[in-house]
Amino acid sequence: MNTPKAPRPPSVLMVIEGMFPTIGGGGAESQLRTLCRHLKARGVEVRVCAPVYEWYPITQTPDIDGTPIDRLHYPKWPLVGGAVLLAKLAGHLWRRRGQYDIVHAHIGGNMSAVCSLMGRVLGKPVLVKLTGMTEMVGGILDPQAGRGARLRRWAMKRATRIQAISQRIAMQLLDAGFDNRRVMYLPNAVDLSRFENGGRAGAPPPPELAVHLAGLEDKRFVALFAGRLVAAKDLDLLVRGWAAAFAGRDDAVLLLAGRGELGPELMALATSLGAGHSVRVLGPVEHMEHVLPLAHVGILTSRAEGLSNSLLEYMASSLPVLGSRVSGNEDFIVPGETGWLFEPGDEAGLTTALRDAGARSPQELRRIGQSARQMVAARASVGAVLDRLCEFYGVAPVQGPADASPANPTAAALPRR
Repeated sequence: MNTPKAPRPPSVLMVIEGMFPTIGGGGAESQLRTLCRHLKARGVEVRVCAPVYEWYPITQTPDIDGTPIDRLHYPKWPLVGGAVLLAKLAGHLWRRRGQYDIVHAHIGGNMSAVCSLMGRVLGKPVLVKLTGMTEMVGGILDPQAGRGARLRRWAMKRATRIQAISQRIAMQLLDAGFDNRRVMYLPNAVDLSRFENGGRAGAPPPPELAVHLAGLEDKRFVALFAGRLVAAKDLDLLVRGWAAAFAGRDDAVLLLAGRGELGPELMALATSLGAGHSVRVLGPVEHMEHVLPLAHVGILTSRAEGLSNSLLEYMASSLPVLGSRVSGNEDFIVPGETGWLFEPGDEAGLTTALRDAGARSPQELRRIGQSARQMVAARASVGAVLDRLCEFYGVAPVQGPADASPANPTAAALPRR
C-alpha cells in the first residue's frame, strides 16, 4: 500500500524593483530579506528576482542568506532601458512558470504591474505589496497621477491581492477604486528576537560609534532618531523642537543615527540654537542593537511615510515613540499608551510632546515602552505577519512556542466602499 505524499509547500518568487540587497537602508529591501529568511525556516521555497545595477556590485551577488537571486540585466538608457527590463521580467516569468507557484511583488511600480498582468496570463496568484511614498507621490495612489501611474493602477487591479502596510494606504486603495476583497492590510514584520532583553548586540560597538555613545548611561533622558538624514524626514523641525524643549539642560541628549548629507547642517543648526552640546550625529549604524538600549524614547518626524521600520524597531525595543501623525505611525502610536502623536510639521506640538516625555519618570517611560512592545508583538511580529502571508500562500500556520503569534488584529475586514 502506497502512502500518499504530503503536499509540498508552495514556491514563492519574490520580485522587487530596487537594489537588493542594500547597505544600511531600504525599508522594502530589508523587509524582503527578513521575509525570505523566515519563510525558509517554515519550509517555503523562495527565490528573488531583481534588477542588476552595474555601479553597485553587491546587487550582483547570486544569493543572499542562501536565497537564490535571479538578476535581470538591462541597458541603462532612458525609456528604452526600462522597457527592456520589463520585457525581460515578462519573459522570465514565462520561462520559469513551472518553477514557482506564487508571485509576491514588492513596491507598486512598473515591475509589479507586469507581474499583475502576467499572473493573469499564467494563472498564478500575485500579491503586490505597497510601501508608501513610492505609490503616494506620483504613483498609483496619487489623485493627480499621470498616464503612466494610471496604467500601473489599472494593471495592479488585476493582482490577486494588494498588501497595504498601513490603514491609511488601505483606505487610499479603496478610494482609488481597488476591490475591497483584494485589499489586505498587513504591516511590515519585525524580528522581536533581535531586541530581546534590550537588544544589546553580542559584540561591543565599533570604536568610532563607542565614542559617540560614551556617557549616555548617565543621562536622564536620551531620545533617538534612526533613519536617513534627509529633508523628507523633517529633521530641522526635530532639532528646533529639541532646542526649544531642552536647551540649557545637560542631562538630555538627542541621537541622530543614519546615512545622509544633513549631519553637518543639523549640528550647525543645533549649535546656533544653543543645543549643540546635547545633539550627537552618529552617522550610519550597522547594528542598531548597540544604540537602542541606551535610549528612553524613539522619534519620527516625517511629513509623510508608509510604515517606518524604525517605528517597529523602537517598539520592539520597548521604547515609547514620539511620532508625526502620518501613515503607519497613527496605526501603532496611541497617545498615553504607546507614545505621543503630533501633527506633521507642528513644531509647537513636537516641543510639547518632548517636554512631556522628558518630564516622565524612568518607571513611567518603561511602562509605556512595555505597552509599545506588546502592541507590536501582537500586530507586526514575524510570526504574526508570516501567518497571514502563509494563509495567502496556502501554507498551514506554524503552531508552538518557536513561532507562536498572538491574535492578529490586522486580519480584520476593511469597510466596503
